Amino acid sequence: MVATRPLTRADFEAVVALDRRLTGKERRGWFTQRLNAAIRQPARHLQLAAEGEGGLIGFLLARVVSGEHGRDEALIVLETIGVDASGRHAGLGQHMMAQLAEAGRTRSLHSIVTQVDWRDHGMTAFLDHAGFALSKTQVVSRAVNRMPLPATDEEVEQAPPLVRHLTAADLPALQRIDQRITGRDRTAYLSRRVDEALGESAISVSLCVEEDGAVVGFVTVRVDFGGYGKVVPGATLDTIGVDPRFAGRGYARAMLTQLIDNLAAIDVETLETEVAHDDLDLLRFLYRFGFVPAPRLVLERRL
Repeated sequence: MVATRPLTRADFEAVVALDRRLTGKERRGWFTQRLNAAIRQPARHLQLAAEGEGGLIGFLLARVVSGEHGRDEALIVLETIGVDASGRHAGLGQHMMAQLAEAGRTRSLHSIVTQVDWRDHGMTAFLDHAGFALSKTQVVSRAVNRMPLPATDEEVEQAPPLVRHLTAADLPALQRIDQRITGRDRTAYLSRRVDEALGESAISVSLCVEEDGAVVGFVTVRVDFGGYGKVVPGATLDTIGVDPRFAGRGYARAMLTQLIDNLAAIDVETLETEVAHDDLDLLRFLYRFGFVPAPRLVLERRL
């Protein structure tokens, strides 16, 4: 007999052990981050445990987001799912996915989104069976190293700009910049992004850039070790913005240059981000900085 229930702190060691058996890697640090994040912001997280006669035999970790990658709607991000061999033939994974979908409908959420390596044929088949299809976004990434970034059309007019670490006190400036860029008030989205970048990232690496003491650009980044089943250190670029009044002065280039250098110093191997297929301006910008399509698929299940 198998019962599913919300994941609790008491399940932590069993989850880490099961994941280690499934992946052959130790992701204790990442699971610690996700547990702490769920404790701090329980409304943002949906985490399930499946328990059999011998103990925990399955787990699912997901979180609720909104405003991601130009989307206005709220959705669920499936971060990881693991099922012991004893539960697979009984359809335990699909059962947990069905429960996640029902929880999403109860919250009036619109879809579940996840990423998978296209070479992970077992997981892609599982997600296909669960009703997922290709999303309208794609993942682009670049290796982290200290080599100079490619030249761009931007030119810094005077002295190199001041690039520094982002702090919670910068949030009002970020909101003003983002509203000038998008024409929308995305206060809730940016508040969550700053909170995740400063509170849930393994290391705080998000940056902002100043001119005459005023913040004119920002980039929010998370560093983790284990999201979407990845077992190498990686960083995710969530949001980048430069005040349109200061465009063309090299501020975006300065922030990315410093970011790459900082990530290389802490042995992060890749920097990636998710971009809508039709956001050609952003894709062109990222390609200039050495990003290329990653071997990962973004899949989505509409609710």
